[in-house]
Amino acid sequence: MPLKTVATHAVQRLEILASDGTVDAKLMPKVQDDLLLKMYRLMFQIRAFDERAILLQRSGRLGTYPMITGQEATQCVPPLCLKASDWAVPTYRGGGVYFARGMQMRHALLYWAGDDRGTHFPDGNNDMMFSIPVGTHLTQVAGLAWGEKFKKKGGVALTYCGDGTSSKGDLHEALTFAGQFKLPAIYIIENNGWAISVPRARQAASATLAQKAWGYGVAGIQVDGNDALAVYSATADAVARARRGEGTTLIECETYRMGHHTTADDAARYRDAKDVEAWKKKDPISRFKKFLTARKLWSDAKEKNLTEETKAWIDGEVKAYEETPPPNPLDMFANNYEHATWPLVEQRAQLEELLKFKGGAKILTELPPTEGRFP
Repeated sequence: MPLKTVATHAVQRLEILASDGTVDAKLMPKVQDDLLLKMYRLMFQIRAFDERAILLQRSGRLGTYPMITGQEATQCVPPLCLKASDWAVPTYRGGGVYFARGMQMRHALLYWAGDDRGTHFPDGNNDMMFSIPVGTHLTQVAGLAWGEKFKKKGGVALTYCGDGTSSKGDLHEALTFAGQFKLPAIYIIENNGWAISVPRARQAASATLAQKAWGYGVAGIQVDGNDALAVYSATADAVARARRGEGTTLIECETYRMGHHTTADDAARYRDAKDVEAWKKKDPISRFKKFLTARKLWSDAKEKNLTEETKAWIDGEVKAYEETPPPNPLDMFANNYEHATWPLVEQRAQLEELLKFKGGAKILTELPPTEGRFP
């Protein structure tokens, strides 16, 4: 007796904007010109910021920094589909997400300098700090989405993970829960080709990462992650589905990490330079610029003005970062628990005594006030 087919699945891939700036008119989303210009501005400025941050790190003025060059579309575009009240939970390579959500980048610099005051988000935003351990936030996002479902106000939760993290149990646990309860969540896999030095081909035997959605009853789609229009269209559709109560969407954005994993990495040790050059031709910013220029929304004069404005903006953010007074070291004991545990109480007391010993009691009075709660 022949076997019966009980289920079939197909992975669809969304591509709208070609490398030469032309678009598939049938797939073109309805986007106002001012939003198109905002997309370009965000991608342009975060790349310039990224380049400056790398220079700051190389000159000893910043700690380890995770580069996002080449991933500007997947970083800056999805947040534009959200409301401030929606949840945004990026990965550690999420500076572009925070920037698109309105965070001042002086705070990003503070964070990567080891100052927890960098976890500062705009008032009214439901943004959460990324976790350095990869994947641990994914189940938390399912919880956030479940909370929004209970509220019945149409709120959604959007989060990211890398291709490497998609091989961890965290994503599968999250999708099991999200699929079963039809949670209003969007999971974006930034498939940038590498999990540090491990290539995508070693991460999963599946033809795509988008098809991982099949096993959990959630929608899945693969997107050209260097195509800002495709990223916007897929995310907007996923958000709309979530708000209608139709459940979770998994979006695989195929992009490329043009730089090193972090400033502590040397990608040249494991990556072929020819691959990097090939991906440069798919650059998300240059192709979007061609698109805007063809629509007569952009020009060399506007590019020059934006370049000058961006330099001045970055100079201001760096100045604000470097002129920020040092934090109170006692802050490390605040906001860890609702009620501080006895080891924290003892360790804080020991540090206070050490500060008094090094500089006298006066040093404690000269420190900025302790931020956060230490019951």
